[in-house]
This record gives sequence, C-alpha cells and structure tokens, in this order.
Amino acid sequence: MIPEPPAAVTDPAADRRTLRLLTVLLFGEVFLQRLAVPVGSTQVPLMLPGVLVGAVVLLAWGDLAANMGRTRAYLIAMAACVSAASVVFIRGLDDNSLTSLLLLVVTYAPFCYGLRADVSATLFPRVLDRFAIMTEVLAGLAVAQFGLQLAGWHYRDIIGGILPPDLVMRNFNTSYPVAYGSNLFKANAFVCLEPSFCSQFLAIGLVVSVLRGVRWWRLLLLVVAILATVSGTGVILLAAALVLLAVHKGPRFAITAATGLALVVTIVSFTPAADVFAERATETSTSSSSGSLRFVQPYTRTFDRLGGDPLTVLFGSGPGWSDRDADQFMHNTGLPLNYAMLPKLVLEYGLVGGTAFLALVVLAFARGSPSFVLSGAVLVFFTVLSSSLLSPVVVYLGLLLVTWFARDIW
Repeated sequence: MIPEPPAAVTDPAADRRTLRLLTVLLFGEVFLQRLAVPVGSTQVPLMLPGVLVGAVVLLAWGDLAANMGRTRAYLIAMAACVSAASVVFIRGLDDNSLTSLLLLVVTYAPFCYGLRADVSATLFPRVLDRFAIMTEVLAGLAVAQFGLQLAGWHYRDIIGGILPPDLVMRNFNTSYPVAYGSNLFKANAFVCLEPSFCSQFLAIGLVVSVLRGVRWWRLLLLVVAILATVSGTGVILLAAALVLLAVHKGPRFAITAATGLALVVTIVSFTPAADVFAERATETSTSSSSGSLRFVQPYTRTFDRLGGDPLTVLFGSGPGWSDRDADQFMHNTGLPLNYAMLPKLVLEYGLVGGTAFLALVVLAFARGSPSFVLSGAVLVFFTVLSSSLLSPVVVYLGLLLVTWFARDIW
C-alpha cells in the first residue's frame, strides 16, 4: 500500500496548483495520446510539447529541481548516442535521420529534473488516485466499445472520423479485428493509439489501484477492460506486475491474486473468447502474427543486422534506422514490424550508445523510486512491450508517475 500524504508542510494553494498541472498532463497521456501537432509534412505527438511546456512552468514555480545524478546520466547518454550517430554519419550509411537524434535529445531532457522532496511526498498519493480514476474511465470506454459491438453496433473509428487527418497520429494499428476477417474489433477505448496501448495503460492503472487499495469492483472493471482489448501485452505487463506485487504484499496477496486469476480464466474458458486467447497465446510461432512481429522478428533481425560488422555492433546503424526498416518490411510484406525499445536502441546506437542510454533509463525509473512495484511495471512497459524510444505517450507516463517523484536529489 502507498500511504496517504503527510500533513501539509508546503503552501496548500501551491500544492493545488501543481496538482492541477500534473493532472492535466496525465489526462493528456491517457485521453489525448492520438492527437498530433502538424510540423510541415510530419507530425509531433501533442504530449511532447505539452510535457516540455509543463516542465518549464513547474520550473518557473520552483516545484521542479535539478537531479544531479540523472543530469549526469543524461549528458553521458546523449554524448554516447551523438558520438555513435556521428560515426554512422561519417560512414555514410543509409536510412538514418538527424531528426530522430534531435528528438532523442529533446524528449529526455525533462528526466534531468524532479519535484522537490516536500512537494513529491505530498502529491504522490493524490496523483496516483487521479490516475487510477482516469484509467477506470478508460476501462469504462473500452468495455462500452466492445459491448456495443456485441450488441450490433458496427465499429468505426470515431476520433479519426471527427478530427482532421493531420491532427490524428498516423501509422498506428488503431482499428484491429480480433481475428482475421472478423467484424469484431479490439477495444482501444476510442482514444488510445492502439488496443495494445490501451491494455498496457489499463494494466498500469490496475497496479496503481492495487497499491492504493481501491474497492474490488474497480479492479474487476479494469480486468474486464483488459480482456476487451484482446491484447497480450497488457496481460504480460500485468503478470510481471503481479509477481512484484506478491513480493511487496506477501503470501496472502499472492494466494488471493492466484485465486482471482484462476476464476477469471475459468469464466473466460466457457465463452467464445477462449479460442481467441488460446490462439493469441501460441501465435509467436507464426511469422505473420502480432506476437512474432513484436517479440521474435525484431530481435532476430537485430541479431542478423549486427552479426557481420564490428563497427555496427559498437555504433549501430544510425538514428531512425529501425523505423525505416519497419517501413520497408511493411512495404514488402504488408505486416507491421514492431521494434521495442531494446532492439531499437541497439540497432540505432549500438553497444556504445545503447549501454549509456539504458543506464539512464534504469536510473530514471528505479533510483529513489517511491514504489519498486510501479518502477518495475514501468520498466517492463517501456523496455519490452512498446516501441517507445521516441514515443512521448510511453516515455512520459513513467516520467509523471515515477521519475519526477524520485526522492533522491544528488
């Protein structure tokens, strides 16, 4: 359990002001993740300038302070990545991008800061409570979206149909049938980039809700919503988090969680959804499946790419190379190859940049964290389950829930 905040030791009015701003940023993370800012012929996710502006405001209010340990790690990581990219540029390798390198430098700049210790201790539980409510609303949307389809509503992308195309993030599998040729679509709660993003946010929300000790029916709503997304990534994230929660809360919780999980599996086994989930559980053996495209082929292609050239192993193939490889793969096969953070990082920046950057990530999400359970869940989310190296929706969720609340300033 994460306890209630201590008695106020700071200005209550200032705390409310800061809490409102953090709430707005989290609201954007959950409900505005599909929105984009057009920049020429490209798009910038709305949350990138949103969080950068929010950080500037918090700095002006004096609520953010420099974290010297993370600042050093950031400078080392960026120097290593810039050096690796410089080698690639000098070698004249194709399919790399200076823009991707600049985005890397800008996106992670807020990790150099953290909330003041007194502000962090006061606001952390309150921020978690508000995030839990947001994910419950998201769960309600996901269940409603799936339930309406079962009742006869023909799926359509409402957000994509209302907003101009330039304001909606492109190149995401937002509308995805539960099986090939099916008229039933996985739930993305209308507002998430993909059903997988929805399931992962719901899983993080479930972890936060357990840590805050919410009522059982709110947990059940989140579980049902995760099932409605028909996405394995949320289930994987939840499984990893349950192991951490069992360590944190002890044997009694582990037994209760295992019993609840067995009950859910038993109920689902008597529904038509059982065949869908059974197919999803074994789909990594099929090269055209989303499991293979996310968890197998990116790693085998990374190994093949790095296998024959020591310089590429050390310095990578250049910023943005994996995105272009995924685009080429899509052009050749019609299938969406999904590079998670780890293979993407090694492919683009090699061992030199990748090692330094990974040290920054671990430091940002683990050092001084107010909750090792939440840190572990965020690390799994960030490094393994999402193509998140330059995705503000994923990067800044960890920033707003963990990194800015770290208690060490050194």
